[in-house]
Order: sequence, then structure tokens, then C-alpha cells
Amino acid sequence: DRSARLAAVPREAQDLFATRCGTCHGSDGTGNGPAGAALNPHPRNFTDAAWQAQVTDEQLRTIIVSGGAAVGKSPLMPANPDLQGNTRMVDGLVAMVRTFRP
Repeated sequence: DRSARLAAVPREAQDLFATRCGTCHGSDGTGNGPAGAALNPHPRNFTDAAWQAQVTDEQLRTIIVSGGAAVGKSPLMPANPDLQGNTRMVDGLVAMVRTFRP
């Protein structure tokens, strides 16, 4: 259940997701954020069960810190170098992405 998973995510990570990630990925994780509407490719839909099953937490950490281009994905997914070494925040953002798992 998403609410139980969300309760385990640190508040700082929830807030950072809302301000930095949700603008493209949407507050509901479906990729429908206001800034994502004009992007091609469309932002990742975190509620996609098949994608959630195949992506690892380590891959998510790399994408969050290094951006999409670092893993052969869209360069429109920006890097977040300020999070390098901030394990608590990066792990919190990974946990946040996992809250959208069906």
C-alpha cells in the first residue's frame, strides 16, 4: 500500500521529489508533471509495474545523481550532482520512486 511506503520516506526526500522531480514526473508519478508535458520522450511513468520490476535501486541512484544520459536514457533527465555523496537523500528519492509501485 502506497501510504505505508510513503510513511517510510524521509520528509526531506518527499519535499525534494515534489520540487525537483514532480515538475516532470508528476506528483502522482505518472509522468504528467507540468514541465514534462512538452518533453519528448515523455517523463518516466513510475506507476508502470513492468518498469518497476526491471529497474534496480542502484540504477535509480545513478540516474538521480548522474542524469539520464549517464545510463543511455534521455538527456532531458537532468543530473543532480549536488546529491553526490548524500546517501540519505538519494536513498530517500529511490524510496519515493518505489512508493509509486502498483
